[in-house]
Amino acid sequence: MGGVMGRVLEAAELGEDGPGEMAGGLQAIAADLLGREGVAGVFAVQKPGGTFTPELLAVARAGELSREMLSSGKKPGARVGNFTFSRDGDVFMGQGGGLLYVSTDKNLLMSYLGRLSGKAAPTLAASAPYAAATRAAGTNEFGLYANFSATAKVIRSQLSQVFLPRLLSPVVDAIDTLGQLAGGFTTTASGLTTSSAQVVNPEGKDAPLRRILTATTDFGVQDILPANVEAVQASACAPESGAYLGRWLTRIDLFEPFGFLTDSQLASHLERSGAYLGTECAQVTLAGGTKASLNQNDPLASLRYGVGYQRVTDQAAAEAHLPEYARSVNEAIQGVRATLKGSVDRAMKGMVSPEDMAELGAAGMASMMAVDESLEQVDRLLAGMKMVYGFRDGYLVTAWSDEALRAALAEGSGGATLAQSAGFRAANLSGNAGFNFTPDLPALSGQDLLASLPAEMQDEELAELMAPAMNAAADLINRFDGMSSQRSVTGNVIIGKASVRYRW
Repeated sequence: MGGVMGRVLEAAELGEDGPGEMAGGLQAIAADLLGREGVAGVFAVQKPGGTFTPELLAVARAGELSREMLSSGKKPGARVGNFTFSRDGDVFMGQGGGLLYVSTDKNLLMSYLGRLSGKAAPTLAASAPYAAATRAAGTNEFGLYANFSATAKVIRSQLSQVFLPRLLSPVVDAIDTLGQLAGGFTTTASGLTTSSAQVVNPEGKDAPLRRILTATTDFGVQDILPANVEAVQASACAPESGAYLGRWLTRIDLFEPFGFLTDSQLASHLERSGAYLGTECAQVTLAGGTKASLNQNDPLASLRYGVGYQRVTDQAAAEAHLPEYARSVNEAIQGVRATLKGSVDRAMKGMVSPEDMAELGAAGMASMMAVDESLEQVDRLLAGMKMVYGFRDGYLVTAWSDEALRAALAEGSGGATLAQSAGFRAANLSGNAGFNFTPDLPALSGQDLLASLPAEMQDEELAELMAPAMNAAADLINRFDGMSSQRSVTGNVIIGKASVRYRW
């Protein structure tokens, strides 16, 4: 990472001698502050009255500089065994045994220091949920652990205090069903690798979510995609996933301000689509999509390269339902556009008096113009967006642009497919729950990034000023040489592994 930092500073044209020294200095400071080992956790701490609050505890084996900075001018205020700490504002901090420790709760810190001093008490490492998830995920340089089931228990206890347990119980049940998640990444000479494990709660009350999370399938979409696609995210889709999403949309329908969910009857259409959709889904970015996504002057640019694929089990049923589905969604989109435009017009009419304009001032006028430009972009997006679909080789192909759909239905016919490409074969993706694949993308230049800026920033002097920063950004992007990942399900455990190729 020090090498990356040095190269970025060089690309930003800060001089010949300065970048290396600056990178080395920053690296030394970061190494001292972060230390050889560190951990930060958010814990549910019980307060008087039975309520819980989230509190932070962080510990690091830091360097001498950090220990000197922390101890400078501070007198120990309390002691637990061999460890001392003091209060500084709203936090409690101290050092001992080569460690720096800080917490937002005194009792939480004292409990931790008691364990360090040899007090017999339960530890995270000994808990079964933690052990199951972390063993499955493996060891990483940087790791994360989250216990959703434990979080759900705290939320339930809090909701009981405000008499809302039944109203929000579906949300809590879903969180509980997520179980535990552990994962992280490790840097390598050629990039980095990640691994993760999610242990779905087999006793979670949200049984449909449990089935959706642990769905598996045999993937075949790679056999019809062209070899030059720029990104693929494929996943196993449980047949009931549409109906499940529809139920959640029904719950929030009353809170949706534009009427899109009601007008489109999206929840109903999602449930009906389950009768003919199979167990394989994929979102694909076609060739050219990455550079198009940088275009800030055309909100529709990226839509021309994004398509979705889903296996079909009953094409006749799909052909019977989809015309109505697409028509209702497209009419609802234009309804949102009209509602939004009417709301903006009414708001603007209330601000047209000279007195109101004078009160805004220069900064207020600039902000209003920026908001107006953003709203125009949204209007252009909604005006050009429409749901379109077609069928190919047993898959339903959907897009939000006619251009994207035509490209998806035409590409790959008679040419090399993604499954035949050397990069995809080398990735050796065999997961039964999903995979992601991004090849080494075409290189970008600083000029490409400059050209993607909004029209009002297309100025020759400004471009000259921003060129070094854009060159540095392009250098960082071009170091990426592709990535691949896969997910596999065994029982109630979802294992994920990824490899990112990056030239540090």
